[in-house]
Amino acid sequence: ADLSHVCTPATTKGYKKEEVAEALKGCSVVVIPAGVPRKPGMTRDDLFNTNANIVATLAESCAKYCPEAFFCIISNPVNSTVPIFRQVLQKHGVYNPKR
Repeated sequence: ADLSHVCTPATTKGYKKEEVAEALKGCSVVVIPAGVPRKPGMTRDDLFNTNANIVATLAESCAKYCPEAFFCIISNPVNSTVPIFRQVLQKHGVYNPKR
């Protein structure tokens, strides 16, 4: 996601898929805008099937490398991807409903 418009001294850096441990280790906030946008003719089910797998994979990594972070999931459909993220954290015993 383009975060260059955010007024903050924080810096951002891109990582490759195989660098996920380095990217997440020690993070206190993780923003997940991953997935594909809804395209013309695409149903919500199509969008869910694609983005749910992406979010679940990222949740696995977050549970392993930064379980204490705050997570901002903005992958559509949000009302479906957020519960998936929660279920993965619960499976790993790191879910905190106050975060």
